[in-house]
Amino acid sequence: MKKFLITLLFFVSNMFFDGTVNSVPETLNDNPYADLMETKIKNLEEEMRLKFLIKTIEFDSEVIIPNHISPENVAYIYNLANQLNIPIRTAFRLVYKESNFKDDAVSRVGAIGLMQLMPETRVMYYSQLCADTLKLDKVQEDIYIGLNLLNELYHFWKARNNSEQYSWKLALASYNAGKGSVIQYKGIPPFKETQNFVSFILKPHSNPSFAQSINRKYSGEFDKPIS
Repeated sequence: MKKFLITLLFFVSNMFFDGTVNSVPETLNDNPYADLMETKIKNLEEEMRLKFLIKTIEFDSEVIIPNHISPENVAYIYNLANQLNIPIRTAFRLVYKESNFKDDAVSRVGAIGLMQLMPETRVMYYSQLCADTLKLDKVQEDIYIGLNLLNELYHFWKARNNSEQYSWKLALASYNAGKGSVIQYKGIPPFKETQNFVSFILKPHSNPSFAQSINRKYSGEFDKPIS
């Protein structure tokens, strides 16, 4: 921010204090630096928008979004979840629980990436969803496949006359343990990992440990006076 303000002041001083009155542009559009200044302002606005979005998501989902995931990918998860009508809290808690937002995560059973997709599942849905036509990078492809898989699982169980809440439980259990396991056990499988997975993602608000974590992350920001 300080660097941007210094640059802005430099441009303004060049506009108005170059020694001749006639050189002052009549409009901003006449300023040769106008496009550069406009770009910098737009970039700053986008940076502020993404920071605000991340804070909003964190407070809603009660998970801390680490710095190792890019703000652009956070926004991609948010926008795609909205597009698919997946609750934002559900989408971000799932990614947090699966990989802690690490795109290089590998599980003990071979699940890979941000969304912890099994390689064969990724290949199948990559083809089925025509992901190659979307011009996404590898991480966004994983997000696209993972959230579409979750959405498909939800509609699979909803179509079998389950309530919305129970359909999400079964969809999450299917995502974690496989649809076959849920069918076999006629509900959430008796696996501690799966049960904890579903419970964590669908738990209500009010998590004291999260309040402590968010205060540590934004230490000092909440103490600033509102101007």
